[in-house]
Amino acid sequence: MMDTEGAAGDEKPADPGSPSSEPQPEDWPESAELQSPEVSAHEMASYAGTLRRIERLIVVAGVVLALAVLWPLGWQLAAGVLFGTLLGAVNFRWLAASVNAIGERIVHVESRERGAAVVVRGVGRIFLMALAAYVIFTCSVPGLVGFLAGLAMPVVAIMCEAVYEFVASNRRSS
Repeated sequence: MMDTEGAAGDEKPADPGSPSSEPQPEDWPESAELQSPEVSAHEMASYAGTLRRIERLIVVAGVVLALAVLWPLGWQLAAGVLFGTLLGAVNFRWLAASVNAIGERIVHVESRERGAAVVVRGVGRIFLMALAAYVIFTCSVPGLVGFLAGLAMPVVAIMCEAVYEFVASNRRSS
């Protein structure tokens, strides 16, 4: 005798208490944070100001570093720093746009943003940096060192922004 219990169409719904059943989105508990996904205009202006400051700090930090290494270490290193800073700033801007696109896609079901486009931009950013590093490496090793230092300028700028935000929040609270 054949057991037809597992045949398609005869499946019994999973027991809600069993570990194999996954909770469905309609079963998830409501959260106050999820009730209001809208961000106020003041918060958006604050975020936009933060991004502008970071972008300016990237350029300032790169120029200062390039000037600092120009005389003692040579023009190739300084040029590499400037080129790396430029590419780092572009990469930071593209990264911010990708994060916003992913957030839009998550929050809005009817988003214009395509998931594949976000992935292609992310891979494109990495490919562009690798290609630039390869070209510089074939021409000048000091230029490559400067380029890699320039790519680090967004990190320096973000650390400076964190210090700025910390000092500003302490001034507001006192």
